[in-house]
Amino acid sequence: MKIFFACLLLAAAALPVSADLVYLNKGDEINCLVTGMDAVSLHVLAGGEQKTFSRSEVMKIQLVKEYNSGLADPLKDPGIRALAQDPPKPQAYPNDGYINWLNETNIEINPDKSWTVARSGLRYVLRERGKSPAAYLSFNYLPGLETAAIDYAYAINGGTVSCMSDVSVMDGAPYMAYPAYDRLKLVKYAIPNVQAGSVLAYASRSATVHTSTYPFFSEVFFRFFEPVKTGRLTVAVPEGLELAYEELNMPAGFIFSKKKDAGRLVYTWELRDLQSYKQEPSAPPFRRYAPQIMLSLADSWENLRADLAPRLQERLILTQAIEDKAAELTAGKASDLEKTEALYNWTAKEIKFQPVPLDDFSYLPKAPEETFRQKAGNALDKPFLLYALLSAAGLNPEFAYGRSKSASFVEKLPNIRQFTYTECLVKTGGKTLALAPMGDTRRYFELSPELQGGRAFIVLARAGAPLFFENPEHAPAEEASFETAQYELNAEGGLSGGMRTRMTGGEQAGMRGYKDYKKEDLDRAMEKYAHSIHPRARLKSYKLDNLEDLSKNLNFGVEVSVDGYAMKAGRYMIFKVPGLEYSARDAAQTERELPLFWYSRSLDSRSLRLKLPPGYRLYYAPEKLEIDLAGQSYTASFGTDGGFLTFTAELKREKTWLEPSAYPEYKKFKQALAQFSENWIVLEKK
Repeated sequence: MKIFFACLLLAAAALPVSADLVYLNKGDEINCLVTGMDAVSLHVLAGGEQKTFSRSEVMKIQLVKEYNSGLADPLKDPGIRALAQDPPKPQAYPNDGYINWLNETNIEINPDKSWTVARSGLRYVLRERGKSPAAYLSFNYLPGLETAAIDYAYAINGGTVSCMSDVSVMDGAPYMAYPAYDRLKLVKYAIPNVQAGSVLAYASRSATVHTSTYPFFSEVFFRFFEPVKTGRLTVAVPEGLELAYEELNMPAGFIFSKKKDAGRLVYTWELRDLQSYKQEPSAPPFRRYAPQIMLSLADSWENLRADLAPRLQERLILTQAIEDKAAELTAGKASDLEKTEALYNWTAKEIKFQPVPLDDFSYLPKAPEETFRQKAGNALDKPFLLYALLSAAGLNPEFAYGRSKSASFVEKLPNIRQFTYTECLVKTGGKTLALAPMGDTRRYFELSPELQGGRAFIVLARAGAPLFFENPEHAPAEEASFETAQYELNAEGGLSGGMRTRMTGGEQAGMRGYKDYKKEDLDRAMEKYAHSIHPRARLKSYKLDNLEDLSKNLNFGVEVSVDGYAMKAGRYMIFKVPGLEYSARDAAQTERELPLFWYSRSLDSRSLRLKLPPGYRLYYAPEKLEIDLAGQSYTASFGTDGGFLTFTAELKREKTWLEPSAYPEYKKFKQALAQFSENWIVLEKK
């Protein structure tokens, strides 16, 4: 016990006055301030009263650090005082839980290209549902490159100030499930005693060292899903360095300044009175539409390639194991295309994808042997292993860094940290293949929609190769579903039969995900699919050919039966086309602010042949529909062929980005489809 109290005496002397916890032997827990202690007594301030406990009464003391650095008395801060005295009216923000009264980011770049970032903010809680989202904050950092800390965090309720302590702070590792990539650290914290009407004040900071493979790069956003009164970004750059930046999606009227100050150039951007975004269906990724400033230090792509290429070559060690595997996989393959496919398929299937972004681990790949041995890799290391295998097989590949379509690529900002994945480029059969084997569900020629149409920076290149490669964008038929259905109606209105579907691109990749299902889970999924044809459908059988074979296209089919599918009324029988259901839910609002967005073009083709019940003939079917609006088209027609009803339809998407001005046409298109799918087919007795 003497040692215990001696340690506490030293700790108490080192810590500022804080909100502490004292645990007594009789079970009481006391929130207090430890004001002093000695070998026999503990002195605390609890509930406004000074209390003393003997050492024999105390089981444990938890000295709690409070975060108040840089703002010891928030009630004296002019911004906080002004907000507390004249807060915004909740009626002015009827759909919002809280308002960001001030979002401020200050970036200081040092002469050695290292940098510090200080972030601070004020929030006002408008109503009850805003309490939790306003109180919770977080930030990440990369140990070894970055240090980060919380400066202060307060809740102000009238004249009462609640300072956050380390009890409300949690350090974590977001990628602990991927031990080979468990580097990034996450700090989450919650400001205490937040109520409707609270003013919240918080600040944090980070410092990052410069390396050529982790240079200064920042994307600062100004508008979010809660309103912002003032958003401000300040960047200070020393003489001898040049700031490169791009203003993206910035509204008219933003404030910008650039001035010299003590041997630095100081840039400032400020936006005011930004309304909150509202969730809208089929909206682009946030980083594609939010106002933002993208920042880098000036450089050139040529310099970047010259620096990166030798670093990658140093790591490209073709071990005997890699050469043996390449030889094994390409044995008996006559063409370069067959060899490429075999190497891609093995990498896609055998190397487990680790969903850890490059920016959260490293922009330099691991040695291929390490990924080969661990049988796991992220969007950098898995393609780099494929590059090694392709090289070992003599296919002379190239290696490129790319940026997915979830964010804009800015060519005027040469920086490795713009990129989110890597790919291998192989010239064969008169064209260049872009190979990005992240998952294990896509064939070698099927790029993920997020990567289609994007630009990739070629680092390991052939002599005379360009700096960039433009990824192909799939035609609608390459992101398609081709369904052929055969059904039969009996005289009682029962339906039996099934459909076969051939898929390409993302449709096929999505279906291949079933390969990881247990048999009972797959059975349930197929039952659910049958119910999408009709709620009372009974699944008779299903077929999934080539589910795990990436060298072949997947074929899918189901057989179902539905008692009482068609309704009978006297001499008539009525029903709808099986499985035909279009919704206009994504066009339900009268207008929208954000563009409409899809990652790829697409095609949905249907062909149905339905045998009519004996003694019945077609009485009514809808007229042929042809509609082409807002980059979408749909054609559908009914017919008869002997004792069969036939139906063909094709839904095609050609445009993947529609401005809000095109929304009325898109709404009209979707409503026309929804209305068409509600039509009834009528048969009558002969």
